[in-house]
Amino acid sequence: MKVLDPGHEYILKQLDDIGGQTLRFVKRMGHGYPGNDTAHGGTNCQEVIRALIERLQYMNNQIPSSHNEFVVMHLRYALLYLEVRAAQRHNRPFKFEIDGIELLSTCDKCGHIGCEDNCHA
Repeated sequence: MKVLDPGHEYILKQLDDIGGQTLRFVKRMGHGYPGNDTAHGGTNCQEVIRALIERLQYMNNQIPSSHNEFVVMHLRYALLYLEVRAAQRHNRPFKFEIDGIELLSTCDKCGHIGCEDNCHA
């Protein structure tokens, strides 16, 4: 992995091909984003976790492993805690179950679960 913009943009190693894959996280400016002097679109950690969960489920269908199931469970907890953090930061309740959390719909503006378009963006 190569860091292009700390906390926001990375080049990930690419297997079986030349080059790398860019992973770019959203970068916002303003009161809630100290230290950011530029802004650009991108994804968030939760969306990357959702992709990892889907990937592991796909792999588990190819070659089942309790290790895959264990990792999926922990990724779901990581997703849950990131969403709880966001809900607390924006003073809104958050009460969702861990099972299937990656399948819940997200806001098009902020990317979080349960904001119901009442977000800051």
